Amino acid sequence: MSSIVNPKVTALISTFNRPKYLAEAIESIRAQTLADWELIVLNDGGVDVADVVANFADPRIVYVPDTVNKGAAIRFNQGLKLAKGDYVVYLGDDDTFYPNHFEVLSKALDENPEIGMAYSDLYAVSSIADGKTGERHILDKQMLVSRDFNREFMFHYNHVLHVSLMHRREAALRVGGFDEEVKVLIEWSLNRRMAFIYDFLHVEIPTGEYHMPVFKSDRISVRERRNKESYQHNLRRIRCNLPSEPWPKVEKIDLLYLVDHWGEKLNNHLKEIIDNFDHPMRIRLIGNGASLNAAQAWESLKELSDLKNIYISINNQKLDPVTAYRRVAKYSAAKYLFLVTPALQAAKAPRRLFSAMETFKNNPNMKSMRWAVPGEEKEITQFECLIERAYFLKETKPNRNRTFKIPAVTFSPPKGFMFDLMYTEYKNRLNAKEEEKAREILERVLLEKKGFPHIQFLISELFPMCLASGDYDRAEKELMGLIDRGYLVDNYMRLAQLRLVQKRYSDCVEAGLKAMEHMRLKPEAFEADCFPFKIPIELNCFKLFSHMAQAYLELRDYGQAARFYHMASKLKSDSHKPFLGFAKTYLAAGQIDKAEMALSKIPQPMGPEDPETHRLLAVICRKRKNLHLAFECLKKAFEKGPQDEENIEPFYFTGAGLGRWREMVEPIKNFVLNHENHVSALSRLSAIHFNLGENLLAYEEAKKALSLDPKNPIARSISSRLE
Repeated sequence: MSSIVNPKVTALISTFNRPKYLAEAIESIRAQTLADWELIVLNDGGVDVADVVANFADPRIVYVPDTVNKGAAIRFNQGLKLAKGDYVVYLGDDDTFYPNHFEVLSKALDENPEIGMAYSDLYAVSSIADGKTGERHILDKQMLVSRDFNREFMFHYNHVLHVSLMHRREAALRVGGFDEEVKVLIEWSLNRRMAFIYDFLHVEIPTGEYHMPVFKSDRISVRERRNKESYQHNLRRIRCNLPSEPWPKVEKIDLLYLVDHWGEKLNNHLKEIIDNFDHPMRIRLIGNGASLNAAQAWESLKELSDLKNIYISINNQKLDPVTAYRRVAKYSAAKYLFLVTPALQAAKAPRRLFSAMETFKNNPNMKSMRWAVPGEEKEITQFECLIERAYFLKETKPNRNRTFKIPAVTFSPPKGFMFDLMYTEYKNRLNAKEEEKAREILERVLLEKKGFPHIQFLISELFPMCLASGDYDRAEKELMGLIDRGYLVDNYMRLAQLRLVQKRYSDCVEAGLKAMEHMRLKPEAFEADCFPFKIPIELNCFKLFSHMAQAYLELRDYGQAARFYHMASKLKSDSHKPFLGFAKTYLAAGQIDKAEMALSKIPQPMGPEDPETHRLLAVICRKRKNLHLAFECLKKAFEKGPQDEENIEPFYFTGAGLGRWREMVEPIKNFVLNHENHVSALSRLSAIHFNLGENLLAYEEAKKALSLDPKNPIARSISSRLE
């Protein structure tokens, strides 16, 4: 065992057949700035890694071997029993901590004794392994999850990844540790139960990385998701495992369901309820003269019978609904009863219980409610309502003369899901090309301080908006602020793109090299056998290399430009963009034949669909003095990209040189119809009309251009001639 008697932090690693990556994971723990720790490495039946652990010769590291694969939940429970630290962290055997992980999170727990868990931000790392050497090449790092603690959302979805968290050891033991029947999202199962008892604290600092292989992930969580029904039942296990009481952070609800018939129809309805209602509750099935005894009823539930929050009671004779509900309610310890019949349509208002809790909190005198959900109206059933148990029992006493009313309320989204609703609306506006309205929503989201993701997550949305609107100062301010806080790789990548747009080419290269440095990415890595490869998306690293190549091209460093276009081509071998880059590089260097050869090798089908392909072909034609063919290429460019402003100038000058004014009218006119404030296009259209003798049209377009830019020389010249 560890020679550390009372370490502050216990780190647990469950490992299975990853000895090479395990060494990296252990080294990241040994590099911690806080030295008061122990590490327990639990071998989950994979290859023996005793030699990997022994190579470190560190008395703080304990190795627990086993030859049987039992799963991470069982291993982590084993580790919790062995742990001596006050605080516990978890590390995947292919993941890594940054050196500040223990120090940052233990300080947060020290300073906030009321919280049970602190968690930080993590980078999701995309990588590919060389099949021959096993070496892992990192290709991208993104901040995919960063959200303040939100209890309601935690009951719906896990936003605290296990590599990012540190909890008090007794807090995990208090809720029963890991659920060993859960195979996927085992950390959500633990986090969800801990949220019944404790608050969590989000520390907005990146302190680690978790890996996502680009191809053929061997993670258990990925494999288990392939069987959809099994995965869905795994989620039900998580939702239905409730910790022992008391629950200081959660109101207790018992769902009372009158069962007239046991069987598949009931089971499907129960699945709908469990899958849609995230608020914790116990489900009490009341067999109301339904002919089966308790044992038979349990058997009829099939796989649902292993869910830990389902209880069955049997009335041999059928009772009226109120009496049947009362019989079970008298023995309930819940504050609220959710009275349910087969008419309940859970999927139509899945957040209703969260909304109800907010409504009760804001209206202390309210004792009951139903929801205005189509299909659950009073005409169909008097139930499908939520009611205080004590109030229900009081108002339904036998021989009580008066009846009580259950007010109907309109379902309103609960606060815990406001970000998700706003974010969905933002995306809808963006997809509808309503950029201003989308920007307004995003700015409102960024003002929220509690329970929402913040700028380190939302920068991926704000940054392209800043570029599109020319708000470069805002973009730079946000990027530099994030870099100063330690959010490095992705924001150095964005900074490189910003510097390219600003035409600060040396600064673009500098930012790109910093991104590569923090990614630990070396150019020679791309000679490994795992490159090149095809992938449907463009990795951020692909975009970075393209930006750096463009910057080098502008700096007339053609060798480096070609080198980075080559690296980009290794990351997406079916992309035509690096070949366009090669062609531009060769053209800049005066190597026309090589430029033409690069274009001839452009992958199908996207290459010919890109207007830049045809613009570059036009450049080659012009250099070979074939202006007519160049003009045809530029017409093709307009055909492929009618809204691409890069077409305007070469198309105009080539057509003007040939006097082909009439052929230029429609392409540029159509462009102007969609870009009414594009001064260059307006002035060129004015010049075309002028040369065709269409003076009135020329004058109108010139005036439009001058209203936007009074100093525009072309529009001023034409206007003065025609006045």
